[in-house]
Amino acid sequence: MVDKDKKQDELLDHNYDGIEEYDNDLPRWWVQLFWLTTILGVVYAFWFHSPSTPNPSERLAAAMEEIKANRAASAQTSAVATLSEEALVAMASKVEVVAHGKEIFVGKCAACHGPDGQGLIGPNLTDKYWIHGGTMTAIVNVINEGVPAKGMLSWKSLMGAEDINAVAAYIWTLRGTTPANPKVAEGILVE
Repeated sequence: MVDKDKKQDELLDHNYDGIEEYDNDLPRWWVQLFWLTTILGVVYAFWFHSPSTPNPSERLAAAMEEIKANRAASAQTSAVATLSEEALVAMASKVEVVAHGKEIFVGKCAACHGPDGQGLIGPNLTDKYWIHGGTMTAIVNVINEGVPAKGMLSWKSLMGAEDINAVAAYIWTLRGTTPANPKVAEGILVE
């Protein structure tokens, strides 16, 4: 049933190369989508291209500066504080520090050094023989810098100074223990 008041399918009087067209209204959804897109385009142009908004190059430069600042701050907080040998040894006598170090050791170091420090891929940490020195400062330095030639990564960017010192304190308490199936002694005898 066609509404007689409405002119539908009215053929227009112009002709382009034999092509004629009807005068029909566009669908309502299409008109609404057109206006929505037009309004969003204008808002986008004012929002992202106004003089008060930084351009993409400026935003990238600001983001890169923020990343550099965060890396510098992270490097400063993760750098191992230069504690004396005596201060590091004193940390090994604090139960809470050793417990915290053991927790980290089991989670990060036990895969190579064994859960009791007996040595697996990495060296035995319970005997008196040390490859990279047997002092507390040497242990802290090895944890901090790693041993890339042997496959040990540097932990300074992954752990803070407090965590590295706690792991060193725990390792210090392992000296002289007798775990099951210890790895053969490697390195130099350190008394």
